[in-house]
Amino acid sequence: MIYTIGREFGSGGHEIGAEFARWLGIPLYDKEFIETAENASGIKAEILEQADERKENRWLYTVHYNAAEDFRGMSANEILFKIQSRLVLEYASKSDCVIVGRCANHILDNAGIKHLSVFIAAPLEARIKRISNIRALTEKEAAALIAKTDKQRKSYYEYYTGRSWGMPCGYDLCMNSASFGIEQTAEAIANFRGMIK
Repeated sequence: MIYTIGREFGSGGHEIGAEFARWLGIPLYDKEFIETAENASGIKAEILEQADERKENRWLYTVHYNAAEDFRGMSANEILFKIQSRLVLEYASKSDCVIVGRCANHILDNAGIKHLSVFIAAPLEARIKRISNIRALTEKEAAALIAKTDKQRKSYYEYYTGRSWGMPCGYDLCMNSASFGIEQTAEAIANFRGMIK
């Protein structure tokens, strides 16, 4: 079984995915996409990180003519999405795994690959508090970062999938991580998984 996790920024989606993957003893894929994409595209990781889970900006469009042959003339955002899509399918074909973000639920749906899609959310106040603590930011700075990141994720997801980001009907399971915390949310997903096997 493949597990995909969409998440609001600050909800702990990565940590929940990591805990869930650890319990099951299966790989977690998240930031690893960047290193593989750098090797495949010939574009530096710093540039790809700026494009990760972001829709391209038409006004700041940079064409990469020095990219690997398959990707010449494309923006970093397009290159990264194409590579990540390939990797999602590759990882799914190898073994059970947890994939965080990257429109993975949509990519797997299109390929007809069975998976469990989860969306992790939390109230804004809880996310502000969490990001403030983790990143040593003021509440105002944390709120601004959350708004910016969620906006980027939403526009990225909706641009590449044509679906509504975070809408419950687009996922098999939606969880409020503030209700249970990281470990218990991961446990709840594991329990749900057990019910449908």
